[in-house]
Amino acid sequence: MKHQPFVPLIILIPLIFMAACGKNNPSSSSSNSPLTGIELADTIIYPVDIVNLDTTDTWADQRLKRLQRQRMINLLFESVYQGKAQACDYFTDQPLSTEKLREMEASGGFDRDKVSQLQFEEAWHLDTVSNRMIKEVQSVLLAWPVYDNKGNFIAYKAGFVVKFD
Repeated sequence: MKHQPFVPLIILIPLIFMAACGKNNPSSSSSNSPLTGIELADTIIYPVDIVNLDTTDTWADQRLKRLQRQRMINLLFESVYQGKAQACDYFTDQPLSTEKLREMEASGGFDRDKVSQLQFEEAWHLDTVSNRMIKEVQSVLLAWPVYDNKGNFIAYKAGFVVKFD
């Protein structure tokens, strides 16, 4: 079980190699993307726990030990407040004004200190010239843990989405 987190890498590496060998044209199939290389996914969505809620999970502690969690969350909030990114309602996809976001944060609805999970939406490319995989983050959903009346974790509650241009 100790090597279980590496299973996705064992599957992903051959897929990347096959994709790279299967195309002769190193240019991206997406004409409006500034990224070069072979497009592996125009959209891929996945969650990342950024707080270890399971005190017995030592692997999660190890994975997160270099994460500057608070700095990242602050930078996401500030990118919206400075107009560099757009906050959107997760359920309706409607833009949230900075005033509305500030109100929700002030009321405790979006507590920066309690953000525990992020959901990334990305585009993935393999640059065959530089032999690098490039991941372009399109948006990030911030989520908060929800607990029952006994303090047991139930699920994550979607907050808002930060969209990048």
